[in-house]
Amino acid sequence: MKRVVLRVLAATLLWAGLGSPALVVAQGGAQPEQQITNLNELLESVRDAQRQQQARNAEREQRFMRDKQQQQELLTQSRREFERSKNENQPLLAVTEANAQEIERLKAQLSAEVQEMGDLASTFREFAGDFSAVLQDSMISAQLPERRSQLEELASATTHPTIDEIQSLWLLLQEEMTEAARITEFDAPVVQVDGSASPGRVLRIGPFSAFNAGDFLRFVPETGELLVLSRQPAARYRDAARTFAEQPGVVAPITVDPSRGSLLGMLSYTPSLRERIDQGGMIGLIIIALGTLGLAMACWRGIYLGMVYFRIRSQLQQVQTPKDSNPLGRVLKSVEGINPQDEELLQLKLDEAVLAEMPALERGNGVIKLLAATSPLLGLLGTVTGMILTFQAISLFGTGDPKLMAGGISQALVTTVLGLVVAIPLLFSHSIIAYLSRSMIQRLDEQCAGVLARSAEQQERAR
Repeated sequence: MKRVVLRVLAATLLWAGLGSPALVVAQGGAQPEQQITNLNELLESVRDAQRQQQARNAEREQRFMRDKQQQQELLTQSRREFERSKNENQPLLAVTEANAQEIERLKAQLSAEVQEMGDLASTFREFAGDFSAVLQDSMISAQLPERRSQLEELASATTHPTIDEIQSLWLLLQEEMTEAARITEFDAPVVQVDGSASPGRVLRIGPFSAFNAGDFLRFVPETGELLVLSRQPAARYRDAARTFAEQPGVVAPITVDPSRGSLLGMLSYTPSLRERIDQGGMIGLIIIALGTLGLAMACWRGIYLGMVYFRIRSQLQQVQTPKDSNPLGRVLKSVEGINPQDEELLQLKLDEAVLAEMPALERGNGVIKLLAATSPLLGLLGTVTGMILTFQAISLFGTGDPKLMAGGISQALVTTVLGLVVAIPLLFSHSIIAYLSRSMIQRLDEQCAGVLARSAEQQERAR
């Protein structure tokens, strides 16, 4: 029982002294474990183990102190080495700082140069793009088509322009300025009105006008082609162009379009007389028909009254020998064989003869006057009809496309113009014809009064 208690106590002490050295000490080799049989032995064993542990700790502390001293010496030596290296590197540090300042200055200079180069590049590309649009619209490109691709390549470049590229752009600009002041001939394909292309000799006057065999040409910037105008100017302008091309070196007049084709291009959209008439519709045709009828009647009546006027003047020179070819002669012959003493019968015969001649002299005057008054009314009718068509188009399609309203507006305006154009000359014609007829009727009345006056004189003499 005593042995068991000792073992339990020893186990407890060993567990409480965890981390303490083992109770078995090896000296010079493996020795058999010393059996602890009592508490004194256990106490001595623990004391021995504690003394050994303290000795080992003291040895470790001494070794640590020696290591600390060595580290301190190494630190001191390193500091001395650092100070020495620092003193040695002091001149290099000044050089490094100077180099850093120089690098900063060069960076600023480089940034300024890059900015200037960027501004130059952007300006170059912008000018090249604008000039490319100018060349595309220039008629000179039909003669020099290869420069368009060259300029587009310069305008689309993304890198900084080189000296050669800047000189190329300068050369193209100088070439455009020089060619714009020239009158030259060159061979180029010409697109006819039917769409077929054929080679031809083109006469170019600067960037303004171009001619082929006397026909005016229009430059198409999108395709770079020269088109024959579907509707040419007056023949005198084409003859002048043909004469100018056939006589090089001779000062001669020629037509130039200062708008570079815009005015000539408007000829394609300017309706002809036939198209204007078609725009007037049925009412316009009726106005033209009535106007033609009225002018024909006015011309016929004017010719007839003119012939009658000259016959009456001829008859006035031969009053004693009346003729049936004129109204005055017929009036004078109507009183032949009547006794001058019978004044009343004589006057009645003269009035009858004058009344018989008046319808022939005034025939057609009322119709001409009616046509002159009707034409503006028909023009007003066409105006109202055209506006009705315009409002119908607005109701169906809205106001988005003005072309849908152009038909009604054209009819309204054209019929008004036709009515006025017909009415004005008809009014003048009616006035002239009415004046001629009245003057001749007045001349007949004067001659009748003269016959009666001569009859009265004869009677007075007879008394």
